[in-house]
Amino acid sequence: MNVTLRKAVAEDAVHLLDIYTHYIQNTVATFHEFTKTLEAYRQQIIELSAVYPFWVAEAEGRFLGFANAEPFRPQSGYRYTVELTIYLHPDAPKHAGIGRMLYKQVLDDLKAQGFVTALGCISGENEASIAFHRSFGFKEMAVFPRVAFKHGRWLNAIWMRKELLPTDTPPAEPVRADQR
Repeated sequence: MNVTLRKAVAEDAVHLLDIYTHYIQNTVATFHEFTKTLEAYRQQIIELSAVYPFWVAEAEGRFLGFANAEPFRPQSGYRYTVELTIYLHPDAPKHAGIGRMLYKQVLDDLKAQGFVTALGCISGENEASIAFHRSFGFKEMAVFPRVAFKHGRWLNAIWMRKELLPTDTPPAEPVRADQR
């Protein structure tokens, strides 16, 4: 299978809605319980991709998944830190390296843009995602026990961190994705 990565465009919103709806309704991979509108996904792609990497994977005309970065918190002091998201279509081939390709692209872009720290918030039940993040050098930083309630049960949130650039000197301002 020849997988192609490309930057997300607003028209990909229908695919994000499809994929994310699956994870909302059937898993605890996300703590969201309700889907957004198609227009909300369009806006999300437009707004996030202007500043942060937002990539999709395709093969043979099939949309396989997406990965992106977004702000961690709104306060300006956090502008060097991002939170990552990655979801593959439930029918995407397993163990084919698609997620690795997407995450590597996003992490490489973030580093080139001057972002310093990448974070992931993962359900404690999502052992595959925890292992995936560890394989990229993420370290577990905090466990928040029973902070999310979904599908009739309490869930732990595990926060993992990867340092993209050194933190021993003041950083340069990150460059927006649309200015690279």
